[in-house]
Amino acid sequence: MTLAILAAVFTLVLAPAAAQGPIFGTITGPNALAPSQVSAYNLTINGGPSGAVTYTVRWHLNGGGLPSAASPTTTTGNRTTFTLNVTAPPTEGTVTLVVQVASLAGSTYENTTVEKAISIITPIVLSATFRNDGTTAAVNVTVRFYVDGALAGTRKIARLNPGAQVTETFNYLPSGLQPGTHQVRVEADLDGNGIIDPAKGEAVVTSLFYRGTAPLSTAWTVLIGVGVFVPVMLLTIALRRRKRA
Repeated sequence: MTLAILAAVFTLVLAPAAAQGPIFGTITGPNALAPSQVSAYNLTINGGPSGAVTYTVRWHLNGGGLPSAASPTTTTGNRTTFTLNVTAPPTEGTVTLVVQVASLAGSTYENTTVEKAISIITPIVLSATFRNDGTTAAVNVTVRFYVDGALAGTRKIARLNPGAQVTETFNYLPSGLQPGTHQVRVEADLDGNGIIDPAKGEAVVTSLFYRGTAPLSTAWTVLIGVGVFVPVMLLTIALRRRKRA
């Protein structure tokens, strides 16, 4: 019995370790950027050799922007996550983030390439102006912007004194937004609970804007007029082309 147990233990010790799969990478980050926007993407490396591994990561943008294919950015490390900084080109279009990953553990070397397509789109600037007609200051007001019912982004008004007004803006990238008429909605949530209560001076407004068939060569601004916190928010909307400086 003792010999049998020892033999079993010896067999387990000598059994080969399970082989790790081929190396591969995953890129996460925004699918769309504004022209000339600086952004960061995250690379996660899986698979490849085990043990003390050194990774070399090299990346560039195909189709314009920085880093370029002629001058890629390179970094090394023994971690499996890397931050990839890029700068979008100044014009609309589609670029590809190309990342080359190499791993070295002793004499074992593996490499792979991973890509991510990125749309470069001129933003629509959602701009809302609010005025406090109450007798007390409005503090930490949550402003939510929606396009076609989907949350586009949020802003926070830190403080708005009685009789004062403030303008909040959000750069909305219309990725996949088809030509035609679209709805924009703005909410002012005084207590941030996600429920708009007109009795508290909170308000919501909806209106429409139109996107043409041609790409946006310069930024458009959706202007949402003066909103009054108390007793009610009154808003109007217009669409105009922002002038370049």
